[in-house]
Amino acid sequence: MNKEDIRSLTRISRSLWGDLDQSVAISEDTLTSVSLLNLSDDRTIERASKVMIERAERNPPTLLKLNHPFFRLAPIERFLLTATHVEKWSYDRVARTLGIESGNIKTLLEPWLWTIRLKFCFQEAQSEIEYPHGPSSLGPMCPEYNASAPWTQRMMDDELGKRERFFLQNHLMACDKCRKALDLTRKMMFKIESMVPVKESSQELENANDRIFNLWKEGEVTLRPIKLDTGKTIVDFLSQTKVQFILAALAVFCFYWLTRN
Repeated sequence: MNKEDIRSLTRISRSLWGDLDQSVAISEDTLTSVSLLNLSDDRTIERASKVMIERAERNPPTLLKLNHPFFRLAPIERFLLTATHVEKWSYDRVARTLGIESGNIKTLLEPWLWTIRLKFCFQEAQSEIEYPHGPSSLGPMCPEYNASAPWTQRMMDDELGKRERFFLQNHLMACDKCRKALDLTRKMMFKIESMVPVKESSQELENANDRIFNLWKEGEVTLRPIKLDTGKTIVDFLSQTKVQFILAALAVFCFYWLTRN
């Protein structure tokens, strides 16, 4: 796990709790607990995110609702916007975090995400940009526009397969109606991204991230030394005082055993 992973976890925590000190404390505590499960780095971040979402759902921070329209959303909705707009997580990764089966991404996750985006942009934030509607009529070559989970969302989230992307890129060059639909979605996406209030950084936040990263690294060296890069693992592991003491005692024992035999 690197420092950017820690920053990602802290940003997700801030989307759930808002307050910097509380967010840092919760992300630090959660990461410490989840690290004991001995998961991969990606799965550690995903599991920690799920734990924090569940914690925020049980005890939502009510005072934040007065400060920003983003915090009037439910915690899981704030996570979804942060994960897709700030962290640029794939649908697969979001689904794993929330426990959604991959087969339900199109039928569950995509409509849910589209609804949250519309809710935040036009209900909570009351944005004055044009509503991202589909074409008024479809031509013979136009892709189907599902108003609850349009292809424009998948395209903006970089979730298209190669064939679908190739088709749409060529189609958009010739179709003004579909190009207009994509442009409306693009404007909404950019507007939402500008309103998610967890991207700003500061020296105080960087110091907190460094502390969490160092604590995590110490735990990895002590509990799971094999997970780190081999060379650095050996150096860090052998540099621990207690490890050196054990090795020294073992060397004395071996020497004693060899001289007696």
